[in-house]
Amino acid sequence: MQHAPKRRTLGDFPMFPMPSVASEIELIEAFADTEVIGVTINHEHMSDGEIDEAIAEYELELGVPATDPLTRPLDRLVEMVLRAFPALDTSLAAS
Repeated sequence: MQHAPKRRTLGDFPMFPMPSVASEIELIEAFADTEVIGVTINHEHMSDGEIDEAIAEYELELGVPATDPLTRPLDRLVEMVLRAFPALDTSLAAS
């Protein structure tokens, strides 16, 4: 017998399904004059392997870097920012 996947809901609003990361990126980029430079994930209730899988899946699906800044080296998060804003790298090197 197969079980239906658990329906994820939006925190305090169980009547609303959890939006996808892709749809959230679309909203951000539609309503703000900006481009999403990366994604951080919430690792709650995930094993280390599941975190790795989620990071890889998001990067493949969304085409942007992904990480979990609480369980992974912060270098990855810094890379995301420096890739989007290379001038920061030269100003850090000068200081």
